[in-house]
Order: sequence, then C-alpha cells, then structure tokens
Amino acid sequence: MMNSHKPMPPAPPAFRARPGQLFGAAALALALALPAGVTMADPAPAAPAAEPVTAAGAPAAPAAEVAAKPALPELKLEALSAEVYSVTLVGRWSDKRENGVYRMIVVKGGSDELMTRVVVQWIRVKAGEKPVVVASREIEAFNQYIGMAMVPTWRDLSPNRLQVMADVRLPDGQRKRVRVLAATPGELSDPV
Repeated sequence: MMNSHKPMPPAPPAFRARPGQLFGAAALALALALPAGVTMADPAPAAPAAEPVTAAGAPAAPAAEVAAKPALPELKLEALSAEVYSVTLVGRWSDKRENGVYRMIVVKGGSDELMTRVVVQWIRVKAGEKPVVVASREIEAFNQYIGMAMVPTWRDLSPNRLQVMADVRLPDGQRKRVRVLAATPGELSDPV
C-alpha cells in the first residue's frame, strides 16, 4: 500500500502591492515607453512671456536655450529578439591597450524553455567613445545539453577570468555542472 500525501498549497506571496504602488509602476512604465519630448495632450498656446533682462540691460538668453540638453539617440528595441532572456554586464578584461567588460546573453529557444543558449561578448569601454563589441562566442560546451533543464550562471573571479557555469539536470535525474572560463577577447577554456 502506498502512502498518499496531500500536496501543500503554494505559499502566499511575501509582498502584495497596494493600489497606489501599482499606479506608480504603471505610470513609470508609461513614462519609459514614450519617446522623449512627446506629450500626451497639446495645451492651449500661452501668451509670449517678456524677455528677461540682465543687470546690464541686455536681454538674457531664453531659458530654453540655457537648459537645452542634447537629444538622446532613438532606441531600436523592436530589433531585440524576443528570445533574449537576459543580458548582464559582469567582470573586467584587458588585452594589450584595450579593456572592457564581459556581456552575458542568455537566449531561450522560442516556446521550448529547454532550448537555453549562452553567449559571452567582450565589450571594449573607452572614455569618450561608444562601447564596441570586440568578440562574441557562444558557449558551445552547453549546447550538448540542449533539451535538458539548464541554469546558466557566472562569477567574476578576477580580471580576465570570468567563470561561466551551467547546472544541468540529466535525463536520468542526475545533476551535472559544466564550467568554462572566459579570458581575453574571444578566448574560452575547454569545459571542466
């Protein structure tokens, strides 16, 4: 005779948002979704204001010119694949006269949650310049476990040493941890 166990109900959430917090989150999401400079409604035109005058009697520069900020470039978020699950900057690398950070990209394969792929990129960071992708490598050591439950993680060990790991649940129920070390641009160690 088998013992039967009643499943326990799920634990209640540790945090419940109050209605005001939900509105705040919705307002923030709306503010982030609208491009800069777009207004929701066009107010009625106001009467022109008198120009401010400096102590010397000359007109001062209009406030709009003084407070003008450079326009931000348009973000092309629609170009980002919906299969990208997470993007993280972590650690530091240096090679000769270049240096930068690692960018970890986790991609889930469409509707199949067991199709996890991991890419490491080396991003050059230089003061006064846009960041540049120096190298990109998919961690192929993880690809032999496609179709199995896999959780990728990473840990910055030191400059030029980023440990990338995947905890994999094998079909027989056993667990396996696969480790790869990312070093200088384009360089990955053999899996451990």
